[in-house]
Amino acid sequence: MSNRLSRGPQALGFGSLSLALALWPCMLAAQGDHSPQQLLERMNRALEQVEFNGTLVYLHGQELAALRVTHRIQDGNTGESMLSLTGPVRALSRHADGVTCTLPDAAPLLVHKAHGRRGSMLRKVPLDFARLSRHYSIGRLGRFRVAGRHTDVVNVLAKDGFRYGYRFYLDQSSGLPLKVDLLAEDESPIQQIMFTEIAIEGQVESPILPAARGAPAPVEARPPWLTGRLPPGFRILSEEVLAREDGAHIHQLVLSDGLASFSVYLEPPLDGALHGESRLGAVSAAGGRVGEHQVTVVGEVPPATARRVLGLVDTPGG
Repeated sequence: MSNRLSRGPQALGFGSLSLALALWPCMLAAQGDHSPQQLLERMNRALEQVEFNGTLVYLHGQELAALRVTHRIQDGNTGESMLSLTGPVRALSRHADGVTCTLPDAAPLLVHKAHGRRGSMLRKVPLDFARLSRHYSIGRLGRFRVAGRHTDVVNVLAKDGFRYGYRFYLDQSSGLPLKVDLLAEDESPIQQIMFTEIAIEGQVESPILPAARGAPAPVEARPPWLTGRLPPGFRILSEEVLAREDGAHIHQLVLSDGLASFSVYLEPPLDGALHGESRLGAVSAAGGRVGEHQVTVVGEVPPATARRVLGLVDTPGG
């Protein structure tokens, strides 16, 4: 995947730019009548109903990785496996019991899924568009070819600096996302995920918008150690108590605005804990000692969001 693709027309040669300008009216005329909301609804259904396997490339910063991904459906349950094609041999599979990770020279590690929680290696967009529209602008951006297939491009742009934007390239035949860009405030890609080749079994019918369904209900109560005002639009989706290897309890909150999400962890102090800020690709983290606890905020949100939420935590002795 070339960085030129993400820098806009100024990075293209004169001949390529002329061709793009000549084809632009045809791209607009070919968009059809389907709204971006209908296309995103269809994408959600495709990720639950369509089987596929293919080669995926993942780019963030100057690092590029290639993976082999297989997505299967059995008895109504979705499962995925992913094998790294670059660097050390790594494998990951998601199934009914959770996630199994296999690393070089190590036994497989099973991570059990939380009760009632689902996930996917490809992003699914929640269906509460009324809520999303308060914090994102959703629109069409023409058509584009990915992995030799025609896609409809949908922009989901953030309205403030507390969340990233997204650009989805949705396969016209199946509805699957063949490319997903995570976007900074200036719409430049922070990370990109794209299929270079894919075999698809099945498709989802035309994107007719079904009856509106709400996003998961937020947790009404807020733990006493999380004070102050959250970044706009973010709500607590779940609260759990996890067990650390040394037997200590970890309190975890998951917060979301309906698209972006992050976690807050409150636990006893431990060696090697994060103090300050860290960032890897699109994932930001902020951590530090608050009273007698270690607090860590981590997720696919801008650093300003993680930093602000860390400042809202207040514990006894803090």
